[in-house]
Amino acid sequence: MTERSIQIAVARADLIVCTVLKWLAVIVPLAVLFLLVLLMVWAHRPDPYLIDYDAPGVDITSEGPEALKPEYWRDAN
Repeated sequence: MTERSIQIAVARADLIVCTVLKWLAVIVPLAVLFLLVLLMVWAHRPDPYLIDYDAPGVDITSEGPEALKPEYWRDAN
């Protein structure tokens, strides 16, 4: 009877290992694909510091409106 219960335990362990390996065979490629897509999206995100100097309304020669300048700038002029 002990030999039979050992065989049952080994068979259950084998089924568990096989099931885990099947799920890993599915989950690992999906995780890699997700990470690749995430990296591609990250690489093509817009740069918040990129200034389009040719865009209408962009004036790179001014220092901005007088109301937004600090007091020490206004006093120097």
